[in-house]
Amino acid sequence: MKIFKKKSGHIRLDRKHIAKVYHESADKAGRHFTNNFISRLENVHSVRLWVVEWVLLVVVVFLFAIVQNIWYTESYGTESFGDGGDYTEAVLGDINSMNPLYASTSAERTLGKLLFANLVSPDMTGSSRGDLAKTVRMNDDGTVWTLTLRDNLRWSDGEPITTDDVIYTIDLIRDPTARTTMAVDFSRIKMKKKSDKVVEFTLPSPYIDFIDTLEFPVLPKHILGETSPALVYESDFSMNPVGSGPFVLKSLQVNAPTSLAKKTVFLSRNDNYFLSKTKLKSFTLKTYEKRDDIVSDLNASVVTATAELSGESSKGLSDKIEMRKSLLNGGVFAFFNTRSDAVSSRELRQAIQKGIDMNEVRAGISEAQYLDFPIIARQEEDLMFPEPIKQDKAAAKELFGKLEYYYDKKGKLLKKDGTPATLNVVAQKRDNLTAAAERFVEELNKLGFEANLTIYDESAESADFFSAVVRPREFDILLYEVDLGVSADPFVYYSSTQATAGGWNFSNYSNSLVDDALLSAHTTTNRSVRKTKYEYFLKAWQNDVPAIAFYQSAMDYYHVPNVQIYSESVILTDALDRFVDVRYWATARKTVNITP
Repeated sequence: MKIFKKKSGHIRLDRKHIAKVYHESADKAGRHFTNNFISRLENVHSVRLWVVEWVLLVVVVFLFAIVQNIWYTESYGTESFGDGGDYTEAVLGDINSMNPLYASTSAERTLGKLLFANLVSPDMTGSSRGDLAKTVRMNDDGTVWTLTLRDNLRWSDGEPITTDDVIYTIDLIRDPTARTTMAVDFSRIKMKKKSDKVVEFTLPSPYIDFIDTLEFPVLPKHILGETSPALVYESDFSMNPVGSGPFVLKSLQVNAPTSLAKKTVFLSRNDNYFLSKTKLKSFTLKTYEKRDDIVSDLNASVVTATAELSGESSKGLSDKIEMRKSLLNGGVFAFFNTRSDAVSSRELRQAIQKGIDMNEVRAGISEAQYLDFPIIARQEEDLMFPEPIKQDKAAAKELFGKLEYYYDKKGKLLKKDGTPATLNVVAQKRDNLTAAAERFVEELNKLGFEANLTIYDESAESADFFSAVVRPREFDILLYEVDLGVSADPFVYYSSTQATAGGWNFSNYSNSLVDDALLSAHTTTNRSVRKTKYEYFLKAWQNDVPAIAFYQSAMDYYHVPNVQIYSESVILTDALDRFVDVRYWATARKTVNITP
């Protein structure tokens, strides 16, 4: 190929030479393809076995790679709970109000816990911690406490949560016209707003456990502030709440008559919740009148779980249903109405205490739950408890004789005027409690009393049990389950200052020395003094018999398999404390890879 160079320096190629080179190259490539491929195709027939073997080998290698990949995924993958899903709990009783300050049924209390956050709540170790409150600090002598709210708190409607809401809620609790169900006494406590985030409480005397008093939900002043305290219960807020908890109300549905559940409450995530959002996309509550209906729906997986079953009521559950049992800081007691003529005599109460067989009353209850006093050992370390009273029917009959009671020929206990010794015993229908109440009445009848038991159901028709029976003390003996709190503090149940229609001294118990001991223990910052005062109280309580302890509360939490509920390491002080880690509960599962 010739190349010519112009004078200007540019190179010019001869087109004839380029065409010649192209044809020579193509011809050479064609001869190469023919000699090395086409001419050799006839050899394939002779090596076809080798070709088939190589093809099969390639296929085998390919399939092995696929199997290996599947095996790898299964070996280094695990199933984990993920985001999403719904959780449905079965609860007992009706929902007449969603305002947590008026919760009287189990359904209402559960709903209140999911919709509203407390100022302070027990943590996973059972100790009080801030919830809406960031810090709660006391001064040196325990008379001034300063509460600081967390940053950026919001109601579910987006409005800020401030100390105005805290002060409003406390004012509502201590207003007698509001008639809330909260067992908190703020009557002598002064409040001062320091800022939108800081409020100061001044106590009339020191109280080392004041932080426990702040375990209550807060209500929004911007919605209820203009409503008369006497009308808060009837307000629209009671069925359309704005809350601060992990979930918000989506809708409430009254179910068809064919449904075992009477109402269904649909909740969804609260995007303004101050802690991390829940894994669960939604939470549903179904309300029931009967435990047997809960058993049926749990067996059919209509509901995910329930905390409403124990003892006899759980016997119909499928073997597939799982259960987690947790002891609580509460107890079942027989409270004697000391203002009732029937049991006003201390000697009569002592005779009952000695005459009944507590082993019979506690039949079916685990020994781990036996309770003899109104303080639980884990509430107060190193407390010395008196020896429990043992049954002694002879001593009981001797006490009856001193009171001029006598037995007729049929073994009935009669007063000195010849009239029967009658007792009006009331209790709420609550599984083990009801059974214990029936056995207790049997023991009273064995002693010769004419004891009559009235059981109040937790259905809508008797949801006013607390206001109609408990508050006015319409009983001689009340069988009732009470929350004993995070720390030991029997003041609220046995101080004479609480023996009012709005107080929680159900026995109307009054003993000036006990009052002094409880007040001293209630106010001292000295742990040694507190211990001494409580030990004195326990001896006086056992001698005066304002109540008899039956057993420590426990929660049997039944649930379908393959769901994530509260952690096994959580120490519960109350059944509702199971929701302390509800943001981690889950029902949705997914497979994730792990590093080998």
